[in-house]
Amino acid sequence: MSNHSRCIVVATLLSAFLASAYAGDNAEEVKQRSGGGNPAAGKEKSALCQGCHGEDGNSAVPTFPKLAGQYSEYIGRQINNFQTGNRRDPVMTDIAASLTDRKDIADIAAYFSSQQQMAGTPITNPLGEKLFRDYGCLNCHGEDGKGRPANNSIFPIIGGQHKDYIVKQLNDFKSGARDTDMSGTMGELTNKMTDAEMEAVADYLAGR
Repeated sequence: MSNHSRCIVVATLLSAFLASAYAGDNAEEVKQRSGGGNPAAGKEKSALCQGCHGEDGNSAVPTFPKLAGQYSEYIGRQINNFQTGNRRDPVMTDIAASLTDRKDIADIAAYFSSQQQMAGTPITNPLGEKLFRDYGCLNCHGEDGKGRPANNSIFPIIGGQHKDYIVKQLNDFKSGARDTDMSGTMGELTNKMTDAEMEAVADYLAGR
């Protein structure tokens, strides 16, 4: 085998490894994304949340986000954003306001993050996948939107999320209705995207 061929093989294996890192449901990956909360306690404390987000974090309503396997730190930060008014929603704003104990929030977040990672019905959308890569979305959200290592949990897992929810969030970033991106990337990126491109990317991600 030539040196060039060996390089290709190594690069392929390395890419496969990086793509899978912190993007699954083995014990170490679950531990990494669940943070310091108590998932067992969080199951009971999350009873009110389960009405919209599902018992295991897989919501049945396309406009309510799935939380299953999401980074606990990200979930906790979004609750805080609703509490401070940086994000607004007729339902979540009031629910977040009722969560006054930080330990309760950590436990609830840990419960949802410890569940098997959200997944959609597999589909093929070559345009959506191409746009996801061309726009560099995988640099923050990981291969197929399945997340980056735990120390990058400011960027949510979006692979397997509801299409309708993804489209709404992209439009909210574009319009400025949502301005909670700590990296400052989403507003700039979505302003480059057409409605059709948003639909395609969301369709692709929903099937991961």
